[in-house]
Amino acid sequence: MSGGSMDYLYLMVRDAAFPTNSPERAAFRKHLMLVANALRSIEWNDSGDGDDQEVPNILACISQSASENDKLRADNERLTRERDEARDFVARQRARRKMRLLEGKP
Repeated sequence: MSGGSMDYLYLMVRDAAFPTNSPERAAFRKHLMLVANALRSIEWNDSGDGDDQEVPNILACISQSASENDKLRADNERLTRERDEARDFVARQRARRKMRLLEGKP
């Protein structure tokens, strides 16, 4: 069974036309090229043509996304923690100021 087991989906992904007029779109275009390579490898193997790069191509696609997502998640958690610490600090400062004012101290 040779060729086209997925109706050459990788070609549609590879050739998807859209403006890459922002850094996010340019990054997404790059990601689509990784996806297209993985799809080609899968399709060729499923069609019986063979492609020994299936696993590396899939990992290139998902590893980059996973590691970027992990970094973004860690950054978000760090920023949330820092925000909460800043709020706690401000609340403590306000409470101290209030106590000083109640005690008649400037």
